[in-house]
Amino acid sequence: MFIAGRLVQQSHLKCGYNMMNDAVWNNDTREINTIDVIYDAVDRMNGESDHVFQEIASLALEITGGKSCCLALFDEEKDAFHLRVVRYAGAHIHPGNHITPAINAMFTDVIRRQETVLATVDGVSVITAPLMIRSRAFGVLHVRGTKNKGPFTQNDLYYIKNLSSRASLNIENNILYESLYANIFDTFKSLITSIQARDHYTERHSAHVTELSVKTAQVLSCSDHQIQSLKIAAMLHDIGKIAIPDSILLKESSLTDDEYAIIRTHPVIGENILRKIMLMDTERAIIRHHHERWDGNGYPDGLAGEEIPYLSRIASVADSFDAMVSTRPYRQALTPTVAMKELIRNVNIQFDKSVVEAFESVAC
Repeated sequence: MFIAGRLVQQSHLKCGYNMMNDAVWNNDTREINTIDVIYDAVDRMNGESDHVFQEIASLALEITGGKSCCLALFDEEKDAFHLRVVRYAGAHIHPGNHITPAINAMFTDVIRRQETVLATVDGVSVITAPLMIRSRAFGVLHVRGTKNKGPFTQNDLYYIKNLSSRASLNIENNILYESLYANIFDTFKSLITSIQARDHYTERHSAHVTELSVKTAQVLSCSDHQIQSLKIAAMLHDIGKIAIPDSILLKESSLTDDEYAIIRTHPVIGENILRKIMLMDTERAIIRHHHERWDGNGYPDGLAGEEIPYLSRIASVADSFDAMVSTRPYRQALTPTVAMKELIRNVNIQFDKSVVEAFESVAC
């Protein structure tokens, strides 16, 4: 990555007043460019916390020319620091457990003062910055030693201060997102549990559809994000059945046309339950359309072919297969071999051919 604050140098000097103005302008430009790089890099950081921590440490080394960097989390209850990431320029080192007394004292001071510090410890130039969430320090970012063997500068201090501030905001947003998502999903799992209490088939069915959907998505080289969305949607795909009366949901004989029409409302009901949650747009689409058919004769919207969301097509195949191999009060289960033949027979009629082909390697 090109870091203007480190790599841009003047090749020659001018005289008098113009020289001073050019020097100020170039310093300001380098500073702005470096801050832009910090903000852009942090804004693009995503994924698991440890991955984000590693990227933060790498960026700290890059913008300062430091030799090593560590990120330590603060355990307030035990008044102790735990290393999560230790990086040396150009390499990732698994975190150890050793923090010298002098460094520990500096970390403690930074946590207490909540200020970024430039100092010399054991003859080595260091910068330590607090990582904050809502006015509380939860860790420190510590850069040690420079490649050119000189001390860190006030510019380096300024850059690390900006990096720690921006990184703290990113981490806080991730934590809030993960917490909100977990709380939402726990709520929906409670709803699923209430359905399972009425119909034990739904419990086993949801678990199997989720497993089959995820395995099929992996064969199809879906992204991690797609697989996660499919995993959630598959587990919740029948959540709309919470609104279906027991007299229909648990009926042991064949359904009448009117009763079947009511059953067909469960994808829309399921989508509506999730509708007000902006985080789950992809999952809502999967749930709404998992009963569409390739030929356009499915429900609720009669979508056809590639109009049907790709992940819905995967869930549809997994859902249909598991339904066929399950014994219900009104019919006996098919063998997996016969059920697979039914899927193949309905390729490009009910199901996406590419999905069925991928599913066959999972089911067999």
